[in-house]
Amino acid sequence: MTSTIKPGRVLFVAGYATFLATFNETFLNVALNPIMRDLSVNAGTVQWVTTAYMLAAAVMVPVAGFLYKKIRTSRLMALSLILLFAGSIVGGFAPNFAMLVAARVLQALGTGMIVPIGMNLTLAVAPKNKIGVYMGLIGAMTTFGPAFGPIAAGVLLAHGTWHVLFFALAALSAICLVCSILWIGDIAQLTHPHMDALSVVLAAIGLIGLLYGVSTVFSGQAVAAVIALVIGVAALVAFVVRQRRIPEPFLNLEPFGNRAFVLGVLLVVAALMTVFSMNILLPMFMESALGFSPLQAALTLLPACLVSCVLAPVAGKIFDRFGVGWLVSIGMAIIACFVLALSFTGRSTTSLRIVLLYAPAIAGCSCVMGPSQSYALSSLDRRLYPHGVTIVSTTFQIAGCVGSSVFVGILSAVSTAREASGQSAAVGTAAGFDMACRVAFVVDVLGFLAALAMARVEAKARARAAVGESENPHDLEHADEPSLADAMKRDVYSVTATASAYDALVVMVNNGTTGIPVLGADNHAVGFVTDGDIMRTLIGDTDDKASMAYVYALWVQGDKFTQRVAGLRDINVMEICTHRVVTVNVHATIRRVCEMLAGNRIKKLPVTGGADGKQVVGVISRSDLMRYMVTTVAPAGE
Repeated sequence: MTSTIKPGRVLFVAGYATFLATFNETFLNVALNPIMRDLSVNAGTVQWVTTAYMLAAAVMVPVAGFLYKKIRTSRLMALSLILLFAGSIVGGFAPNFAMLVAARVLQALGTGMIVPIGMNLTLAVAPKNKIGVYMGLIGAMTTFGPAFGPIAAGVLLAHGTWHVLFFALAALSAICLVCSILWIGDIAQLTHPHMDALSVVLAAIGLIGLLYGVSTVFSGQAVAAVIALVIGVAALVAFVVRQRRIPEPFLNLEPFGNRAFVLGVLLVVAALMTVFSMNILLPMFMESALGFSPLQAALTLLPACLVSCVLAPVAGKIFDRFGVGWLVSIGMAIIACFVLALSFTGRSTTSLRIVLLYAPAIAGCSCVMGPSQSYALSSLDRRLYPHGVTIVSTTFQIAGCVGSSVFVGILSAVSTAREASGQSAAVGTAAGFDMACRVAFVVDVLGFLAALAMARVEAKARARAAVGESENPHDLEHADEPSLADAMKRDVYSVTATASAYDALVVMVNNGTTGIPVLGADNHAVGFVTDGDIMRTLIGDTDDKASMAYVYALWVQGDKFTQRVAGLRDINVMEICTHRVVTVNVHATIRRVCEMLAGNRIKKLPVTGGADGKQVVGVISRSDLMRYMVTTVAPAGE
């Protein structure tokens, strides 16, 4: 990254824009009744205010992943905010329902790009030892935005019409646009990928068919829903097949081959389905079954929003320090328990009881969202970050649309059936809310199982990364094989955790090595820094080939290259190094070392031993192994 880019300012703009994008998805929920009255539409029709928005946003997410490498970052972020601002102005003046839907689609063209751009910007500027905190803040915005939407709308509607909501959002968008112009530089290294038109069409048809089918399945249009789902699934299958066959895929699907990434995405889906649906179900339940005003319902949701904002960064810090571990398992268990408890509230419940049940559920979501997406993305190679972000961002829209459609559909179906049997609308809504919560509980239990699987994946990864213990059955089985002690280098070139990035560069240059361990107390490895980490710190790029070309361009300019290198003195090496260090014990076999290098897709491993088995006593690399293997078969004298 360049010295002119301030990570804190970039994070502020990314978080602010992400908040606006997710806030915009729910802020009209409490205004649907006034819109129905003013524009003379029924409940089935007014739902298109939300459905059309979700569909358009879902289509724009994969397009944003392509544009991120095609258009300068500053211009792309500004364009997305301009579209949001323009759509808000059009919505504020909308004279009829058709214009209102068009305004929502225009907004979605912008917000569909904002979330993936914001996540990419965050990953680009986040120091390696703070990825969890940075992504936790973005995760907080993805939960705080939709949770705060109905609250803000309820307050504004108490003093104005639904038109005011659009003008308020336009004002917030204008402020964010100014901040973006001032603080967002051209961070992404452009590679100018080729746009495969057929892939875009297939993705659009697939997502629209899937989300439209789900959103209409409970509306009495079963045939149309099934047709839409079949078309959507067929288009998505064709999209996947095409991505595997064309030389330059529109979306790289390689992240799906990473189990940790897949589990992280599943957890994000489970958590978001609950959050999005509850932000719709609870206002409907409180207003229709309990007789709350929009403002009362909004204030009841406020404590949960505050809890989300406070806990998300904390969860990020826990992730940075201890990993995902059992954090997400505990979070999903809390969500499931309190969502189930909400299903037994009944019509005699109070605002306080709802707060005491809903706030813990949102707290659990904060423990799941940020850590899950941080773990999923950090498990990928850096070159796959943009594609991973695109996939995660697309799941946001899918989870939101599917969750709200399914759970609201369940509430409506149960409510209609109860009213048909002669019960009141309030009783029917309460019964529908209870059933929707119990179905959500089932989804959350499935999420809990995915969280347990993620914890096991991380535990196994830590075990593979840990020293090669002598009690390892694999190593005992092959104990008679050559040990890496015969092949490793015992000269350990390293830096301490207090050193600067410049110090690390000097050590690597002076000793002709491409990576060195970072040592903490007692010579324990607390990080590993490579020449690629230094290179990315100089220019903020994720493509090694493009990076080297750009480094050369800086080098021939003389002074600029000197300034960039000198700037490394102000950066602690722990901010750029890899913290989850993969090490191997000095007594491990050659086979074990080869498996670890291949399994972790790395070129070099610190070797540990000493009195406690954790001190760095050497380094083994692929080239060291190749030299050793060749010498064992080379004829004498050669």
